[in-house]
Amino acid sequence: MDNYFEQDSQDQQIDIKGIANKYLSYWHYIALSGAVALILAYLYLHYTPNSYNTAAKIKVLTEKESTALNLDLDQLLGKSNVNLENERAVFQSFRLNRQVVNQLNLQVQYYQSEHVNKTEVFAVPFKVTYVPELGDISKEGLNFQITVQDKGYQLVNLETEASLQVSSFYFDKPTQDFPFTIQPTSAKSEVDSENHFYEVSIISETQATQNLVNNIKIAADGKDSDILILSLEDQSKEKAQSILNTLIEVYTQDGITDRQEVSKRTIAFIDERFSYLTTELDSIEIAKGSYKQDNNLSIFEADAASVIQKKSIKDEQLFEAETQLLLADVLEKSISGNEDAKLLPANIGLNSDAVNNLVNEFNTAVLEYNKWKASAGDNNPNVKILKASIRDLNNNIQRSLAGYKNQLQQALKQNKRAQGIAQQSFKTLPNKEKILRSIERQQILKENLYLLLLQKREEAAITMAVTAPNVKIIDYAITNSIPVAPKRKIILLAGLLLGLGFPIGILYLKFLTDTKIYTGKDVEVLNANNPILGEIPVIKNAKEVLKATSGNSQTEEAFRTLVNSLNFILGKQKEVGGHVIGITSSVKGEGKTTVAYNVAKTYFTLKKKVLLVGSDLRNPQLHTLINESKETGGLSNYLSDDTFNWSEAVLNMNKGSNDFDLLLSGPIPPMPTVLLSSERFKDFISEARLQYDYIIIDTAPTLLVADTLTFINNMDFTAYVVRSGVTEKQLIEFSKKLVEDKKINNMGYIVNDIDRKGSYGYGYNYGYGYGYSAEAPKKSWYQFWK
Repeated sequence: MDNYFEQDSQDQQIDIKGIANKYLSYWHYIALSGAVALILAYLYLHYTPNSYNTAAKIKVLTEKESTALNLDLDQLLGKSNVNLENERAVFQSFRLNRQVVNQLNLQVQYYQSEHVNKTEVFAVPFKVTYVPELGDISKEGLNFQITVQDKGYQLVNLETEASLQVSSFYFDKPTQDFPFTIQPTSAKSEVDSENHFYEVSIISETQATQNLVNNIKIAADGKDSDILILSLEDQSKEKAQSILNTLIEVYTQDGITDRQEVSKRTIAFIDERFSYLTTELDSIEIAKGSYKQDNNLSIFEADAASVIQKKSIKDEQLFEAETQLLLADVLEKSISGNEDAKLLPANIGLNSDAVNNLVNEFNTAVLEYNKWKASAGDNNPNVKILKASIRDLNNNIQRSLAGYKNQLQQALKQNKRAQGIAQQSFKTLPNKEKILRSIERQQILKENLYLLLLQKREEAAITMAVTAPNVKIIDYAITNSIPVAPKRKIILLAGLLLGLGFPIGILYLKFLTDTKIYTGKDVEVLNANNPILGEIPVIKNAKEVLKATSGNSQTEEAFRTLVNSLNFILGKQKEVGGHVIGITSSVKGEGKTTVAYNVAKTYFTLKKKVLLVGSDLRNPQLHTLINESKETGGLSNYLSDDTFNWSEAVLNMNKGSNDFDLLLSGPIPPMPTVLLSSERFKDFISEARLQYDYIIIDTAPTLLVADTLTFINNMDFTAYVVRSGVTEKQLIEFSKKLVEDKKINNMGYIVNDIDRKGSYGYGYNYGYGYGYSAEAPKKSWYQFWK
């Protein structure tokens, strides 16, 4: 019969509904936390100024794109021919951004207070200029308050609390406390301001530049694009637009300046050379005139030119003939030593087409011969034919070379004779004419150089004057009207999730660290071998059980279910003697006494003869339920006194019949364990079986003392009481071990004090009215952790 209630722990499934109910029972705390988080998120959004994204687009140009005809292959393939990473580095350079800071005076920041927060403003009616000689800016910066008045300003140093009244709208006498000047931004000498109070923060130029470098984002508009997108997030739309447009202007001017610098250096170098060349040309012209006048050389110029031309031609012809002879000798040596049919050098410069053609044919035959020889062998007919053809070609080349060399030698002799004639004519020219030619060559060289430099100077001047920018502005800075920060939907959603998740997380930790049992399912997880007899709901006042009709139908129904489970396990009524049922627990305070009383009462309502026995001799509690004294005679009197009749100590609880009887524990004896393990106690059980249908024994806790374990196996069944929200899980392991060690034979669990409307959805709010403990005080609504 015990195996009927056993369950396989392997078949257990996750109780999602039960887990959800555990959290939903705290829904008011979760809802409150979510509402508070939403309110805080709303307040944050309400008092946090919006930030907007401003973006500008530029196209980086190259020198190729400025020409009329551009057939750049990368452009035809749709690829960028600009290294955008270099341009991004220039845009984000400290040098350029510092120029932007200086031009826009970003070192000075203006704020206005609105409610609990302050907002940065860009368009202010006056300009504050920092004077670094009078102030030392710390890491936190310098902070001032400027109040615009009818005829001037009220200045306050927020750090030193020094104040200064300025009677004019121009403040041009800075001091140590106020190291800056002020002037109106408009052309008028007065400042018109609806918002009179301004807070001015001055930071160092380095810090302002670094902030700008960190805030500006630069990205390419596509993988193969040469367009850059510059973006900046800021609270002020005007400020962000001014920063981006100014940065583009500074970058453009920087590129123009770089290109103009090259032209400037070129012009300066040419001007320096002009001075030197002018002096040299003047001296050469003077020397040439004097030399010709002194030597009367002007009539020999035409003859000298003719003689020199003829001599040059003969020199070239003689050199050509000698070169051809050398090349022919080289080829002849290659042929004479070519016994293994190796390739000959081709196209070495011989002017004989016949020889060159024969060499090409020879090489072709050698290649064909080597191919056939490698594949077919020396005995192949084609190999033999090719070998013979190579020998014939070799002989032809040698004969052709011999004839060609003969022709060259004849030509060489003729050229030498002609050269001798030209040389003789050349010797007739005066030696002084050669000196004149040298002077003229120097003059021509210097004149050409002068003209070239003059041309380059004009080109450099034109280039500097018309230097084009290296960027094309596609879109000036445009601000998106939709704010990018704070992200309202995300913050509200995050606030809601955080508000809901925070208490859920706390509850999760609470449940994770909870070591108590709450329902029969918790007990089954730890010990599936022993059945769950019943689950008893909370009884707010345990003394209500004394009433014949308590009005708590749920409690009565739970005990009827428990009794039915006991009857099913115990089986049919014995022919002789009644059933003995022990009600026990691990420790005190788990409600076993009240459970035992209600079980006895329920059997009584089923028309059964019942005896409820208090066997907890050390710490009896049964008497508290019926307002009897602890010294009232009972079981301890019977066990310690052989003359005592236990039936005389039985109390009738029905006030008129003998059906529901109760035997108290009696006075506390000195040795309870000895008394409960005696034969007299066994005799008592045997006698009680004959008089009653059911004997319900309220025992002592099994973990605290060994009293119960001395007689527990003499009972027909043991009901082990555990208390929802009180009993530790390790106590279930203790009771399981009692069964495994055969210290308890037949056992089932009763889960007591389940609050199905409690914080867990199935039992956490327990009352301490049972057993050993007094009733627990009612918790406040905020004490959900306890």
